[in-house]
Amino acid sequence: NTMRLVQACCLVVLIVCAITTTAYGADSHHMRLSDHWALQTSASLPSGGNGSDISRVTFDTKGWYGPVRVPATVVAGLVQVGRYVDPFYAKNLATIDSKQFMVPWWYRCQFQVPNDTIHNSSWAFAGLLFKGVNYRANIWLNGKLIGEQKNVKGTFRYFEFDVTHHLSYTTPNVLAVEIYRPDDNAFPDNSNTTDLAISFVDWAPPPPDNSMGIWREVELRLLRGAVTLNNPMVVTDIYDTHKARLTIAVDIANNAPSEVQGDIIVRTTLPHVPLLKQTVTLGRNENRTIFFRHQSHPSLDVPNAQFWWPWQMGKSHLYDLTVVFVPKQGPLSDSIQARFGVRQVTSELDSNGHRLFKVNGKPILIRGAGYAPDLFLRESVNRTVHEFEYVKDMGLNTIRLEGKMPPDYFFDLADEKGLLIMPGWCCCDAWQHWGAWKAEQVFIARESMRTQLKRLRIHPSVFVFLYGSDETPPLHIEQMFLQVVKEESWPNPTLASAADTKSSDSGRTGVKMSGPYAWVPPIYWQNMKLGGAFGFLTEGGPGASPMTLESLSATIPQDKMWPINDYWDWHCGNYEGMFGSLKYFTPPLNARYGPAKSAADYLEKSQVQAYEAQRAMFEAYNRNKYTLSTGLIQWMLNNAWPEMIWNLYDYYLNTGGSYFGAKKANEPLHIQYTYSDRSVWLINSLYDSVPVAHNYTAIAAIYTIDGVQKWNHSFDLASTPIKGDSSQKLFTVPAVQISGANAYFLRVGLLTSAATETSPEAAAAYVSKNTYWLSLKDDVLYYPNSTFFITPCTSYADFTDLQRLPAVKLNTTFTHIINNDNNNAKQQSVVTVSNNNNAIAFFVRLRIVRQNTTTMGDVAETTVTEPDNVLPIKWTDNYFTLLPGETERVTATYEWPRNSGWTPALRIEAWNNIPH
Repeated sequence: NTMRLVQACCLVVLIVCAITTTAYGADSHHMRLSDHWALQTSASLPSGGNGSDISRVTFDTKGWYGPVRVPATVVAGLVQVGRYVDPFYAKNLATIDSKQFMVPWWYRCQFQVPNDTIHNSSWAFAGLLFKGVNYRANIWLNGKLIGEQKNVKGTFRYFEFDVTHHLSYTTPNVLAVEIYRPDDNAFPDNSNTTDLAISFVDWAPPPPDNSMGIWREVELRLLRGAVTLNNPMVVTDIYDTHKARLTIAVDIANNAPSEVQGDIIVRTTLPHVPLLKQTVTLGRNENRTIFFRHQSHPSLDVPNAQFWWPWQMGKSHLYDLTVVFVPKQGPLSDSIQARFGVRQVTSELDSNGHRLFKVNGKPILIRGAGYAPDLFLRESVNRTVHEFEYVKDMGLNTIRLEGKMPPDYFFDLADEKGLLIMPGWCCCDAWQHWGAWKAEQVFIARESMRTQLKRLRIHPSVFVFLYGSDETPPLHIEQMFLQVVKEESWPNPTLASAADTKSSDSGRTGVKMSGPYAWVPPIYWQNMKLGGAFGFLTEGGPGASPMTLESLSATIPQDKMWPINDYWDWHCGNYEGMFGSLKYFTPPLNARYGPAKSAADYLEKSQVQAYEAQRAMFEAYNRNKYTLSTGLIQWMLNNAWPEMIWNLYDYYLNTGGSYFGAKKANEPLHIQYTYSDRSVWLINSLYDSVPVAHNYTAIAAIYTIDGVQKWNHSFDLASTPIKGDSSQKLFTVPAVQISGANAYFLRVGLLTSAATETSPEAAAAYVSKNTYWLSLKDDVLYYPNSTFFITPCTSYADFTDLQRLPAVKLNTTFTHIINNDNNNAKQQSVVTVSNNNNAIAFFVRLRIVRQNTTTMGDVAETTVTEPDNVLPIKWTDNYFTLLPGETERVTATYEWPRNSGWTPALRIEAWNNIPH
């Protein structure tokens, strides 16, 4: 027993050392080759360039573009060095000649490699890993060709090369990569391209270089031993509601020409789970996956683990995992660390045939949106953090990735934040051109699938993989994908398609992508047709989401701001697609809210129409959850560059009507109105029941355009339990007759006992407050003319009366919650807005801008340069409506570095306010 204790203690010391040691004398050393790259087109080099020469120290890079930081596509690298300036402004993108990228481009990097200082020798194994090459590449190191384009091809594959005997430890090393662009296009519709790469389909204009380049990290790992560890995985099998049986797996490879024997040691931070050990013998150059199962390691039957939950369901608890290989002879070879969650995702078809997902046995209504990376595939951890905060702020729980596979930190952050990720392959481009696939495409597709499943399987945030998008692959392709799923022990569900299809192998998908992708009126979502609120809509939404005025001003020249023109259209998706303008959004806007007279007028009305549309969609799916609806993916979350369509916030991280419409609909405890039958519902998105003792009261009131109350009602919830994750009907609003106007307001609210029916304006008493603008004239849909992207209207609601709302002047206070931590730039400010008028203040918007202070002599001058919004920023509410005499208190959270040279200033706007 004493000897076993000593051995266990020694293993713990080994593992701790593996985790904490990063010096050159460590058992392993990892280098990321990010800096000091240079770029050049082969057209500028004799005979297109010679890799043997370019990869030598003596090669002269005079005239090359650099330094470039990798990852970077070719265009992204050229932007880094100033060859192209502000390519997203106006039509600058169109001035970049795409023909220059039809030939290969060269990447070159020079770097030093440290010795194994403990043994004063070279390392036993050196692996050079490329995590993303788009699309084909020849790779040279110190004059030697280590990878040829006939083998190095495929955007989503990892390529690792054994360079143990090619490295120099005394002189600089030189790496040269010759990159060939992919031939992968979604347009024209009859495109038959076959390079399985990245396209932006109709989301945005195609990048001029088709995203060619080193688009993911290049890493060098140096080991004292020849055995490597990769791709850990923890599989959870939950039983008895709170107990879990775990399986731990890791890929192990022997890179030596002789047999190796040793111990794989696993350590986790799971309570009461000791070190796990398994002895393995690996043949020369053998690769294998090693499993630790509860049958042979009983401690993996865990009775008291804390589960990982999506953020709305509970805490997203993560545990640490360390795996070490200790050979029988020689030094410790390799160690890897990861974090994992104890969670299990299952899916089933409900009684309606709709796909329902469950996390740890509990059903979840998937509420998410489709993600777009930067058009040049530039990545930012800080930006991703802010975007994930936006996602949660809107009450969403899921991000869909269609053919876009972000770097590892994206999934790490999702694990931390408790967000679900829904990856899969893309539609419309080479990934769907199955009829043109040959043996090469089948091989690349298979190995791309393998790479992505291996790296994603450790992440509790990743809950499904879609190996088809708009269509189900042909049976032989589907079976190929499913074979990889089996071989890699993928622990989560898969879907053959994002559409409602049926396969003879995998069965019915139980999801739909029936549109729309363009504007539809609020009542559309409450009809049980097409994209209405039933089933699981994997992509769809009300289409356009025009920028705010200040964002558009930052995007196109002032002389192109009005009327709408080709500069607007250029920032509306892909000009070759069906959505390259606002043609489906503008006619209903002009008909419903009155013809726009300026850019400011149009964009103000756009925020109103977008808010109304997004709120209605999410409210409908929330109302019908589990009885009719099981999931919704809004198309889309964000844009790859500044755009006017398909987003919930814009490229600048500016949040407009779409954002706050979604946020309002998805608030945790929410009261809402149903357009189709005038019913009022209470939606609880919390997974805990609300105690009856809270004494909630639901209220509703109708107001005329002039602010006169025409009807009110209250509903006491004292005897009505509010169950967790539920929706329940409360009452019905009667039909209303108002003379002299077509438009009117409906306020519904959920109040605490602090409020009374006679004083519903007490803002502090509101748990949920929701204001609708309604019309006596209905939006009339004409379903016989529906297409996959729109159901047209034969007539529209009439909100033109909103243009004659009486002007109001709003009183505000703007105070800061003092942050005394000089190292923390996070700031909270509180804004109180009071409507001391007899009229309704409609669609009140708050902004915080940077106020700069400059000193000229003894005189300090304060200026605000518009549009200089403080972004990103989170508001507890915005674009709200104030009844006469009502006050609203909202909080803004943003970053304000104290040495920034600016102070925050408040700007307030409303549909009918007097500017001040």
